[in-house]
Amino acid sequence: MVALLVLLTFASFILVDYLLHREKYRFPVAEPEAEPQPETAPVVAGVALPESLHYHPGHTWAVDRGHGRIRVGLDEFAAGLLGAIRKIEAPPRGRWLRQGEKGWTVHTGLGQAPMLAPADGEIVAVNDQALADPSLITRDPYRAGWLLEVFSPDAEVSLRNLLSGALARRWMEWSVAELRRALSPATMATALDGGRIHSGFGEQLSPEKWRELTERFFRC
Repeated sequence: MVALLVLLTFASFILVDYLLHREKYRFPVAEPEAEPQPETAPVVAGVALPESLHYHPGHTWAVDRGHGRIRVGLDEFAAGLLGAIRKIEAPPRGRWLRQGEKGWTVHTGLGQAPMLAPADGEIVAVNDQALADPSLITRDPYRAGWLLEVFSPDAEVSLRNLLSGALARRWMEWSVAELRRALSPATMATALDGGRIHSGFGEQLSPEKWRELTERFFRC
């Protein structure tokens, strides 16, 4: 009986302490992972080229999201060359992408263009907003217009196989120089509107020229 009274007294002390100091008993709630803040991307030969990204020579990009996740999309050069995108044919969640192989297909009024995946991994997220409104990809290919996220057991290896830093800048300079050689002076002047690549210049091309250039630069 004495032991029971002691236990009840002890329990009452705990209850009173909780009621008076309940804040200290609250468990902290994990904050959701914040989206990365937009960076001011340097412009290389008229094309925005964020330094935080890694680039595939087929004009797609990848960025490390941590914990083995890699986000991928197409670069500003590709967005300009493609023109108005009508539809993106993307693989579903759970599909495995292989670096350097076909990742998705872009449909435009001039034709369709397969594009190469910049990283290995299982698709774990799809940007449904961009698929529903492909103009996001043209207007903002590096942020709102991202396409897929993959989980890659070898994320570091995938990213190491891509272009970054000085190599990425030289590659983009070469790409724009090759584009200049492929287009007429009048078309190129319109494509580089004010020194920046125009987001829809591909729409000015004939279907034959568009197909030739997309196959050449996207390596498909």
